[in-house]
Amino acid sequence: MPKIFKQNKFALLGANILIIVIWVYLSSAVVNLFIRDNVPFYIYKIGYLVRFLPPIWVSWFLWIKRGGLKR
Repeated sequence: MPKIFKQNKFALLGANILIIVIWVYLSSAVVNLFIRDNVPFYIYKIGYLVRFLPPIWVSWFLWIKRGGLKR
């Protein structure tokens, strides 16, 4: 992890928010290319998992696993 994130927790928070926004925007664009109107409901659920599960994992990793504000 870069030194600035170890020293400044607000930089870590800002990077986390920026990563989430970029991921949701890009994954929404890609998923919308492949999902059409007449698809089964579970395809939409898989699209939501692809869209929101990685940002949740990144947040968990940065703030809980690495210590986040506790350091």
